[in-house]
Amino acid sequence: MGGLMNSYYYGKAGKGDYTVDQMPTTRRQLFFTTLRVRFSSMCALNIFHVVFVIPLLILAVYAYNGLMMFASDDAWKLGGAEMKEAYSAYREAYDAYADVYYANDNIEKNKSLLKDVEERIARVEAGGEVIVEEAPVVEGGEPEKRPATMEELLAEKAVYVNEIERIEKLISETSEEEKEALEQKALEANLLYENYRSGSFRSFIAQTLLFMIPFMGLAGIGSTGQMYILRNWARDEHAFIWQDYKAAIKANWKQGLVVGLLNGLSMYLGFVAFTTYGSMANKNALFLIPQWMMVMLMFVWWMVNEIIFPMMVTYDMKLKQLIRNSVIMVIARLPIAALILIGSVAIPFVLTFFVPMQISFLVLIVIYGVVGFSLTGFVYASFANSCFDKYLNPRIEGAEVNKGLYNPDADEEEDAPCEVQMKEDRFWEHKS
Repeated sequence: MGGLMNSYYYGKAGKGDYTVDQMPTTRRQLFFTTLRVRFSSMCALNIFHVVFVIPLLILAVYAYNGLMMFASDDAWKLGGAEMKEAYSAYREAYDAYADVYYANDNIEKNKSLLKDVEERIARVEAGGEVIVEEAPVVEGGEPEKRPATMEELLAEKAVYVNEIERIEKLISETSEEEKEALEQKALEANLLYENYRSGSFRSFIAQTLLFMIPFMGLAGIGSTGQMYILRNWARDEHAFIWQDYKAAIKANWKQGLVVGLLNGLSMYLGFVAFTTYGSMANKNALFLIPQWMMVMLMFVWWMVNEIIFPMMVTYDMKLKQLIRNSVIMVIARLPIAALILIGSVAIPFVLTFFVPMQISFLVLIVIYGVVGFSLTGFVYASFANSCFDKYLNPRIEGAEVNKGLYNPDADEEEDAPCEVQMKEDRFWEHKS
């Protein structure tokens, strides 16, 4: 065991030293090198963050169960009294219509069942025996088998005879106009129920997103500690998982809480606005413009999340400055920022829409419970570091640029003095 832990922390004996030629010179090399070295530590860090998102995970299970209910025939149970009445009216109208529409099929089915029971009656009259199965007394037990009596078989025959007579009478007494009226009534009842069902579904989603807001704030607090460590690892610097995690949360929890609450609020307001404008667009197509503008704003805000948490733990800025500078950087690096956001949601999207819900839900829990949050944050931190080196650090006197990257030209400069010219008034300070 001691040798295993020694190998884990210090590497295998006999391996060659890390040479200058092996040092990363591009950000792509730096990303994959640090990812390979820090992957196991990311799994440990992921556990820390999962503690802050436990309420979100519980809410996700609640939402999952609700979605499964809405996808089933039991959706009416989640609605109010009006929805339940609409469902009862729809089932009554549909049963009446189906009774007429499938009358001929039902006659053939009952005739087949009548023929079968007549054969069993004939077998008993000839002195034979017909075995029937009864439900087990204890749940999960073996069904009980016994010989059928003539009274039971005759009673079963009477049921089929009466049903055939009822259906034949129904066919003869129902005109084509009455059939069309039954069909129209069933369609109207179905439309009314589906309106209640869709409205109840939207209310369920909105309610879930509303409850999510404070939980997103809690997750935002945890993201500050996680992102501080991931930022250091992304630029190949050391970080103590527990000590630095606590210190970063203590220094940044207020801003992390506010940004987390804004994340939750953006999802709630975005959903409400999208569905509201969508219903209005059914009457006036011009409302498609604000509807899709809301989608674009949501997309931009979640790209801002790629920058704002690493910036929060790196620079002393007010919240307004954090948001403004993050937006500017996202717009300046829009293609890359959009690609990173799409990539971070690609796996959940594919699993949700192309894999059975039960399987996808379990797979997502395993992925994000083990390393998903840390891996996504590491990609964000690596991207944010490149943005800082391009847009912020050159403006800060004495700030080091391209941390973790090897610069061959630096070896030729014998401690030359660094002259950094301020491009504008400095309104930030380095936190670390």
